[in-house]
Amino acid sequence: PQGGLGSSGAAAYAGGAAERQPLPAARLQEMPEALYGSPAAEPELPAFPELSLIGQHHGTYLIAQNDQGLYLIDQHAAHERVNYEYYYEKFGRPADASQELLIPITLEFTPSESAKLQERLHWFEQVGVVLEHFGGNTFRVVAHPYWFPQGEEASIIEEMAEWVLSERAIDLAKLREASSTMVSCKASIKANQKLTPEEANTLIRRLAACKQPYTCPHGRPIVVSFSAYDLEKLFKRVM
Repeated sequence: PQGGLGSSGAAAYAGGAAERQPLPAARLQEMPEALYGSPAAEPELPAFPELSLIGQHHGTYLIAQNDQGLYLIDQHAAHERVNYEYYYEKFGRPADASQELLIPITLEFTPSESAKLQERLHWFEQVGVVLEHFGGNTFRVVAHPYWFPQGEEASIIEEMAEWVLSERAIDLAKLREASSTMVSCKASIKANQKLTPEEANTLIRRLAACKQPYTCPHGRPIVVSFSAYDLEKLFKRVM
């Protein structure tokens, strides 16, 4: 682990709605002051523990501690969860964010995909994307939400199209959830990315403010903990 990061003090706490904000992958400590909600179906969970940052392992896992034990946090999964809850709320208000593009994005599909997609274009508008048939197997995106991660717009809409084409029965709730998951993954930091102490603390603090801070949108665990007893048992200090 990197040294000297523990002096930041308590990094995580169960914050209020004002802490629930998007985390740009480039600079985690600089975030717009936007509030967001979270999926209504999330179960009631125990409050996230207060943690002090120790360091970062292999640019992938944050290491933290408190009086109860040691905690390992998957930084990509944590960032995905924070972003997912932000984008889930954003996709609930697509009309407020859709912006017309000066240069449309052009997408190509197979003949069978093209025929099916033309029947389902209205679903894209439900999440703020205006996709038009442009002739043959070509479609163009003439508008999308302004908060799509920069440089990832085309790949996000392609993934949305794959999802829309693959679903036998589409409903708005599933579309909103799937879209939020796609965007949050694209917008999140990856493994093997070094974080400054400020960035790591910010990520832990924002995770603590989430409605569901323990699993990412794909269902993977975010936090693995070892109690003080677990650690003592590993070193045979106790039986």
